[in-house]
Amino acid sequence: MRWIALALWCVCTTLSARPYDAGWGLKAGGFWADVDSSFGAVITGIGDPTRIDFESDLALEDSKFSPFFELTYRFNNERHMVGLNYLTLHRDARSHESEKSFDFTWDGETYRVNSGAFVSSTLNIDIYQFFYGYTLLSSERYALLGTLGVHLMDIDARLEGELELVTPDGVSEITSAEAFGKVTAPLPNFGLTFAWQALDRLLIAANVQYLSVSFDSYDGRLMDLRLQASYYFTPQFALGVAWQDYDIQVDEERRFSNIDVNFNYQGPAAMLIYEF
Repeated sequence: MRWIALALWCVCTTLSARPYDAGWGLKAGGFWADVDSSFGAVITGIGDPTRIDFESDLALEDSKFSPFFELTYRFNNERHMVGLNYLTLHRDARSHESEKSFDFTWDGETYRVNSGAFVSSTLNIDIYQFFYGYTLLSSERYALLGTLGVHLMDIDARLEGELELVTPDGVSEITSAEAFGKVTAPLPNFGLTFAWQALDRLLIAANVQYLSVSFDSYDGRLMDLRLQASYYFTPQFALGVAWQDYDIQVDEERRFSNIDVNFNYQGPAAMLIYEF
């Protein structure tokens, strides 16, 4: 009887929340992301610039499940919001035979990979977003928010195996070595979010974020389009599904010793939502 009563309560109770009521919100979900990443190098013996692709040249997966988490807090008569979200994509490939001979420079050291050498590669991408939102328009059924924030894209790349260290006096005979490079790129962004309570339990939200900016030796671009539907089983718990087009790129303008990443996802996403 208790389970029947609980089920009837979940079905019959109405929601007291409106779009973006004051309080905390926690969201966790995931999607499959396509990634295109490369770094600058030169062809050994010729010196011509080239790009070494982490996916096609070093055997990293070009598509992988990417989890994400988001925490928000709405306050001051529901007019203001602050939030943090995080998504991650870590990949590695072991003992892949290189088909090219190339030299590359990371952290002031120049390394050589000969054709036929076995190397292992790792590329870890973590993206953090800190944002502030202000309610521009609101009613009992809808809300329009303007957002301003910053994405921090943390890229950690590593190569290890049969690498040779190139010195001013020649090539040091090293049969096993590790090279790594790290890039942390801040990308400020602005956006709009529109939320509409279409039914008592159904919330529809549309979000857009965009920015293109250059700073120091980096060029960064961000585009995030999302249409989301959330069904509230209780006033606190909901299941959300979304269609998202998310593209973030970080390119270094120098010819060599740079790591470029294009993180792209276009497709469905699913998430669990808890508000308190």
